[in-house]
Order: sequence, then structure tokens, then C-alpha cells
Amino acid sequence: MSEFDELFKLAVKGARGKKGKFTLTVGTVTAVENDTCTVDAYEDVRLNAIVEELESQFTVYPKVGSKVVIGRLENEDNAFVLGVSEIEKVIIKMGDQLFEFKEGNVTIKIGDQVLEMKSGKFKITNGTVSLKSILDKGFDQLTKAIIMTPSGPGKFSPADITVFTDLKTKTNQLLS
Repeated sequence: MSEFDELFKLAVKGARGKKGKFTLTVGTVTAVENDTCTVDAYEDVRLNAIVEELESQFTVYPKVGSKVVIGRLENEDNAFVLGVSEIEKVIIKMGDQLFEFKEGNVTIKIGDQVLEMKSGKFKITNGTVSLKSILDKGFDQLTKAIIMTPSGPGKFSPADITVFTDLKTKTNQLLS
């Protein structure tokens, strides 16, 4: 018996001991849109049981084609996801902080500050200011800088410019 089947049996046993009826169903996710999904014939299944505007929230988005356990209270029309077999992404919201985890990607937002790891690169911004743009402009300026010396204006040596260009290339491999 799979881990998912055991979890389902435990959930059913737990629901039997409660007052009032609670219906559990296992189904396959056919679509995910915003904060709801379609599970077999059930449309608009909520990803969170509580849909109020909350200060903090934890949302698991199941993969299309994965199995989910959905629940529905006896006197309610709305069903909601209780467990998933495969995860597409997870979003954690805490005040103005947002953490999003998706296969190969992580995004952390705190106010205007964003740290994103995507496709093997990092993106660090604060409002409209980006670490990559600051470093690019700095390396570009160094390659064309005029240095004042006692004997007059001068420039960096070709070897120095090669180092600056190499550093800019490596920066572009790391940052997006």
C-alpha cells in the first residue's frame, strides 16, 4: 500500500470520529488556476480551506495529473485540497514577505527587495535598482576610465581591461 493510500485511510478514520459529516475524495488534478484547481468532475476546488484575506498564508499548488485528497463539510458546497501527491509550487506569504518555491526556482520578496534564483542565475533588486546593472555599469566605466597621473591623463593597461571584461562576463553568468 502506498504512503498516499495510508494517509487517505488515516484521514477517513479521523473524520469518522467527529461530529457532523466530512466527505473525503481522492482524485486527479486536471487543471490549476489561481488559487483553485479542477479535480476530476469537481471544479473550483480551493487550494486553501480558508479563503479570507489573511496576514500570512501557506499555499501548495499540485501538479496537473497528480493525485489529491479533497474534503467537503456536510453543509458546504466548497471543496478544498487536504493533501497532494506531487507539488508544482509552494507560496508562503507573511505580511509583505513572499517566498515562492517552484522546481529549479526560488523567489523571495520583502517589500521592494527581491532575491530570485532561476535558471542557474541570481537576480537581486531593490525597487528599480539591480545588482547586475550596478556591476555592469561599474565594469564598463573601468574599461573606459581616464586616470590622472603626474605626467598627464592615462588609461588602464590592456591586461587590466581584459580582467575587467572577464569579471563582467563572469558576473553575467551568475546574475540575471
